[in-house]
This record gives sequence, C-alpha cells and structure tokens, in this order.
Amino acid sequence: MLLRTLFTLAALYSCIYVVAQPELVHENFNNNAALWGLEKDDAHEIAIQGGSLQLRSKNGDNVFVSHDYPVDPEKDFYIESFIRRVSGDSATYGIYLADTRKTKNNRWYYYLIAPDGRLIFCENSTENTEYVYYQEEAPIANPLSAGNTLGIEKKGAVTNFYFNKKLMFTLPNVRFWGGFIGYGLYGRGTIQVDQLVVKQSFKINLVPNAAAAKYTKKNLGAAVNTKDDDIMPVISADGKTLYYAVEDDPANIEVAANSDIWYATRKEDGTWAPRKNIGKPVNTREADFVINATPDNNSLLVNGMYKTERGKLNKYEGLSMTHRTPSGWSIPEQIKIENYYNYSTEVSFALSPDRQVIISSIERDITYGGTDLYVSFQQEDGTWSVPENMGSVINTYGKDITPTIAADGKTLYYSTNGKPGYGSNDIFVTKRLDDTWKNWSEPLNLGPSVNTINWDAYYSVPASGDIAYIVSNDQSLGGADIYSISMVKEAQPDPVVIVQGKVFNKATNQPIGATITYHELSNGKDIGAAQSNPQDGSYKIVLPYSKAYGFLAEKEQFLSESNNIDLSEEKPYQEIQRDLYLTPLEVGKTITLNNVFFIQSKADLMPESYPEMERLVKLMMDNPVIHIELAGHTDNVGNPALNKELSEKRVETIKNYLVSKGIAANRITGKGYGGTKPIASNASEETKKLNRRVEFTIVK
Repeated sequence: MLLRTLFTLAALYSCIYVVAQPELVHENFNNNAALWGLEKDDAHEIAIQGGSLQLRSKNGDNVFVSHDYPVDPEKDFYIESFIRRVSGDSATYGIYLADTRKTKNNRWYYYLIAPDGRLIFCENSTENTEYVYYQEEAPIANPLSAGNTLGIEKKGAVTNFYFNKKLMFTLPNVRFWGGFIGYGLYGRGTIQVDQLVVKQSFKINLVPNAAAAKYTKKNLGAAVNTKDDDIMPVISADGKTLYYAVEDDPANIEVAANSDIWYATRKEDGTWAPRKNIGKPVNTREADFVINATPDNNSLLVNGMYKTERGKLNKYEGLSMTHRTPSGWSIPEQIKIENYYNYSTEVSFALSPDRQVIISSIERDITYGGTDLYVSFQQEDGTWSVPENMGSVINTYGKDITPTIAADGKTLYYSTNGKPGYGSNDIFVTKRLDDTWKNWSEPLNLGPSVNTINWDAYYSVPASGDIAYIVSNDQSLGGADIYSISMVKEAQPDPVVIVQGKVFNKATNQPIGATITYHELSNGKDIGAAQSNPQDGSYKIVLPYSKAYGFLAEKEQFLSESNNIDLSEEKPYQEIQRDLYLTPLEVGKTITLNNVFFIQSKADLMPESYPEMERLVKLMMDNPVIHIELAGHTDNVGNPALNKELSEKRVETIKNYLVSKGIAANRITGKGYGGTKPIASNASEETKKLNRRVEFTIVK
C-alpha cells in the first residue's frame, strides 16, 4: 500500500488535551431523539439500547451509520467519541467525517482502530482509498477492553488526532465540509458507542426576545396527528386549512409506506375537524406532499411531475400545480424550471404568495455546502428561470432546507445545520432587502421555544403571522407530530391584509369561478393573481401594506368591475370583505369604472386611472362591434348645475382618451347626470364616494 508520511509524532504520553470550547453536541444515546438511521436485517443491525449506539455485522459485511451535525469546518473544533468493541477480534472500527456533496466527489475521512491496535487515518472517495496515516511500527497506544476515546481536533492550520486523550499524530489541516459525523465497522463483530461530544466556539444569533419567550408547543391532537410520522405542514393563508404528509398510514393510497397528502380544517371554536385524505389524482403510489397552498387556497404546488402513460397516471421528479375544479382537484400540471438539476437526494421548495418566485433547496455546481437555496422567477411564457444561488448570507457549508415565504412576500423561514443553533438543524428567519431575492438580512435563530437539540425543520405561518405550525417528536402520539406555537413579534412577518369575498355573475347573482388579478394602483403593475373557487365563488388575496391596489375578477365573455383598496398606511393584520362582480357581455349591461379617478372638482384624470382606462381600450379593441354609452355621476354636494357640467366634462375626458387610442368616436356616446342618480345615500364620505362614479352601458 502507498503510505504518505505527512504526520508528525508528538510527545505521546505527556500531552493531555483539555478542550476549552463550549459543547455544540453532547450525545449520550439514551434515546434516539436525534433520529439516527436505525436498521435491522439478517446481515447487520444498527440500534440504540442501554445508553449506547450499537453497530453489529452478522456476516462480515461493513456497517456504517452517520448523522448531520452543525460543525463549521472553517473554525477550530474538537470531536470526541467513546467506543468499545464488544465482539469480533478481526474487526476494524472507528469514527468518520463525511463530505457527501456529489459535486465534490464524495469523500469520507476515517479515524480507525485496527484489529491489532494500530491507528489508521484514511481518505476514502468514490474513486479510491488513500491511507494518509498508518502505524507501521508496533502499536503506541494499547486499546482498552473497557473502551477507548477517539478525538479529532482542528486547530489553526493542522488537525490533531487523540487516543484516550493523548495526542497521537498531527496532519496538515484535513479539509472536511462538516455536517456528517458517523461510525464504521469493518468485519464481523459488534461495537458500542457510548458518547459523542462536539465542541466549537459559537454564538447563537437569536431573534430578539426569543430566548426569554416561554411559548409551549401545542399538539394538534388525534384529529390531525397519527401514530405515524406527520410532517411537512402547510397552513392556508386564512389559517383554516392544514395540509400535511403522513407516512406509513394504512389508509394511504396504494403504498402505505410512501407519504400521502392529508388535510384538516379548523372549526370556529379553534379545534380541528377529523383529517381527510386529499385523494386521487393528487395522491399516487409515490411519496406525495404539498409545497405551498396559494393564498386563495384554490391551488396547490405539489411535488412531482404527473404524466399519463398507457392510461395510467405516473409520477416523476419535479414540481406541479393542481387547481380546484367543480368535482375536486385537477391532475397536477408540470412547473417547468429552465436548466433544473439537483445532485442531492433531498429537495424542498417554496412559492411566493404572488406566484412569481420559486425558491429551491437543491445542490448544484455553484454551492456553499450541501443543499443551498436558489431562486427562480416566472417568465412571460409561464416557465421559470434558471435557479440562481441566493448568496452566502443565507447559504452555509451545511444543508439549507425547507424554505417558507411568509404572506408579506419578504420574510423567509428556513432550516439549516450550517449556523450555530441548539441541535442538528434549527429554523431561522431572514428578511428580503430588495427585489433581486439575493440580498437578505442576517438570519436569526427562532430560539429554544421552537428549536431543540434534535432535527428541526418545516415551518408554516398563516397570513396573521402570530402563530406557526412545526413538526416535533416531543410528547407525540407516535412518530413526528404537528404542533402549533405562538411567536414573538420580532419573529413574525410584516402585517398584511387578506381581501376575501365571492365572485358573482351580476346578472344571475350566482357564484362563478374566475381569475382575480391585482396590481399597484399607482402604475398598473400586475403583482399577482388568484382563482375563485368554481363551486362557491370564494376567493382570497393577500396584500402587503404600503401601497394602494386595484383588483378585479376576469373571465371570458364577461365584463369586469374593478375594485380598489388603499393600504398605504400600515396597520395590524386584518381581513376585509369585498365581493366582486362579472357582468355578461350583453347589450344593456352596465359596468362601473371604479378605478377611474379625477382630480377633485375637475375633469382631469389622475395617474391611477390609466390601468383601468387601458382595460376599457382593450375591451373595445377585442370586441370591435361593441358600442357603449358613458354616464357621469357626482354626489349631491354643491351647485346641481355645476355638478351636471362637471359630470359631462368627465364623460368627455374618457371619450377623448378612447378616441386617442384608436377607438372610433361613433362607437361612444355619453351623458352627465350630476347628482340626480345616486346609488347610495350621501350621508357620509364613504357613501358619497359610491355616487361619484363613471359607468358605461353596452348599447350595441
């Protein structure tokens, strides 16, 4: 074998190392709260019992187990583990550190005890094994039958290796990427690991007031949770519907072991109605889960690409969107991301509330560690741009996973093991600083009420932002359960407004399925879309504060009646009721131009009017046989004659605008009525606004 003599033998019996760094991990294996991968078959067994992690090879095959821990490879650290060989005189065993990023040619670094007691340090890759250190002379440290302590220390530019607290050898700094610490057993036998300690200087960057918060996780109970693993919670914007994945449920479709999507609805008293399987075609024989529910709760982003082959619906890796229909959920349609690839076996996503941005937790050629967060933007043709790395403020040397974008569109929650925390993965919050989606505030740990010594991920918040839904094993009904927890204000997203109501056919007053679009009133910029429920016409849109918005329902062969809301002044979270109306494209039907505004007491259009005017132009262009009659109205304040004159001038302004855009003048007539035809009382400013309006009626 090829030996590299890069080591330095030290004062072996006089040097006792005492670590001054704080403990990052202290695992006594009293239980499996850290979720080590336990296995058992005819050839091997990995178990936790009697306060030990046990690896057993029954037929001589090699046995390995590892766990991801947040060790920063750029900083000094010390890893120590107590291991005992129970049986197998010919077995080699020890500790290993893993770099499993596929872009870096998988590498494992092993610190081992050979059967004759010699110490080995080797680098194993997908291509070959290289023995960096191997004791060629007689063993210099005799293994103890009661067990031995292996230690690995990064200190500056070197890595020191200890045996029973004594320095054995030193190598130039071994470059490992952190995150994975595990154990290996070569040959027939059994080993027991009684303790794992990881020490590294760190400071948890906490959300203000999170450390002092005494919030308690509340198990959602047997109506939601099962004795199996209940994971990946996604709460609707209004907080009334919870989607989640259940593994190993006998009621799952076709393959119980693979997760199905289930959902539960919250009742008026705050309790949850019994869960229901979302059913086919969304659930398949493969693993199924919801990634996002759009704010209207009428569309779901789900994992996988659904494809009908030979009359059977199959599922492949990818993303898809499903929509409510009168008979249930539609077959999910593929989301196409340009040049999408992922080296990791793990993947998670998030969709922004306005449906314009997808964040992917994947591993690509440009990466800071394991899985990073990448951003893609929706293009005009409906496809999505190439994923771009979101930068080093968010992404780490570890795994950055399970992103969630809050209703404000700029608060991001995600889990990582690459920042100091309380366990192997913690949940952090950060704020978007601009529209590039690459500049973010420093991520802050959500604190000990949320994060534990275990693996913490999955986090979902409704639009109210004051409560979160998380996954935990603490006092669960069986496996992992879903819990709710209140959040400190500093960890909450910015307040938003839910505008909700129903879409009606104005001619029949029946609910109708339609597309709801919303835009900035000042410039007409479209900023999002939603769908109304085709069964009952209900819709919801989430609007952040700081702007005035216009919004309307749209459907072919119908005229849209716009609405608007001024949210320029920030207030607490609220829900506002606004029904929307669609009028059939027929002679005699009248539409109010709600988003046409004039300067007070003048006939000059305000800039906010132009998006509405352009929609009227488009209507006339798309339907060249339509003739309309404009009608101007005012409130009853002031001189009636002057009010009539003002209304006539405003009608003339609108007609002139249409003609300037190429609409034939003979298709437009108009009249001003002043305050003679009110549609509401003039008792208050709010009702007076309703009377100050311009309408058009289809006359031909």
